[in-house]
Amino acid sequence: MLRLFLIGLALFGLPALQAAEGTSGELVSADADSGELAALPWLVRMEHALNHANFQLSMVQMQRDQIRSLRYLHGVMPEGQVALLEHLNGPVKNAIRIHNTVAFLEHDVQPYSVRSDRIPGLFPGVFAGGINGLEAHYRFVEGGRNRVAGRTAQLVRIVPADQYRFQYRVWLDIDTALPLRVDTLDPDNTLLEQLLVIELHQFDKAPPLLEELSQRSWPEVLEAPRSTFELRWRFGWLPKGFTVTHYDQHRLLGLNEPVDYIALSDGLAEFSVYIGRAGRVDLPDGLTTSNGLAMATAQHGEVEVVAVGKVPLSALVNVVENIYPAEQP
Repeated sequence: MLRLFLIGLALFGLPALQAAEGTSGELVSADADSGELAALPWLVRMEHALNHANFQLSMVQMQRDQIRSLRYLHGVMPEGQVALLEHLNGPVKNAIRIHNTVAFLEHDVQPYSVRSDRIPGLFPGVFAGGINGLEAHYRFVEGGRNRVAGRTAQLVRIVPADQYRFQYRVWLDIDTALPLRVDTLDPDNTLLEQLLVIELHQFDKAPPLLEELSQRSWPEVLEAPRSTFELRWRFGWLPKGFTVTHYDQHRLLGLNEPVDYIALSDGLAEFSVYIGRAGRVDLPDGLTTSNGLAMATAQHGEVEVVAVGKVPLSALVNVVENIYPAEQP
């Protein structure tokens, strides 16, 4: 099961483990009812802009132990949306979205495509669709204004209703409603991750580069395995609002026994659960990285459960300690 643990961490891009520290910077009160009423329209505008505007964002993604320079282009064509995400430093690492397909081009990796309506690793997918669905478990609070990338930006806080998910602070360009800065904070208001735009360009039509990319041939889509059986496990505890979004059984690389894989989400936060036969190596009960990625483990008889995701460790600990076979009363 140790190999399963290592594979799970690799799937989530776990960096070196270290204690989180630091502060989130600007604090804005969330008590004003008027701020809550005004915040949702801003997020709806952002959702529309991310889907219907032609633009380019140059940005940096900052975590406690690394900084990435990124460029994101988005264009709208008669056939649908086209986007390009480029990592500007280090080995080539690009993602190209053509409508509902994303192709990945990376150094020393065979190009491949998956079915998706967003490029992962940038803004949360719900920012471009489904914001209203978060209202049951998050509050939207309008804050003050500040300058980001030389432009006036409106702050909107996405505040969770409990301590089992993270808070987001989003600064939106007042002219375009595009996100200029996104901070992720833990329940103690410690800054975990920041996506900061340093330059924004808006266009009347899709950039020529995106038009060219839309005409190219890309690798065939790798279809995710479809589950043809019912979930064999039930959760005795989940944070409110989290539901199973995917379930399958397969063999992970280097692991001979089949493993149950369960993905869960509340629409914004996500985590995954792996269930397999217990190994001979003891694993730590829980670990948290400086960017908020956490891992929790529990052993139930001959079964070992590993949960990994960007949610507070306490949530994952509760999940792995309260999972049972579906047929068990």
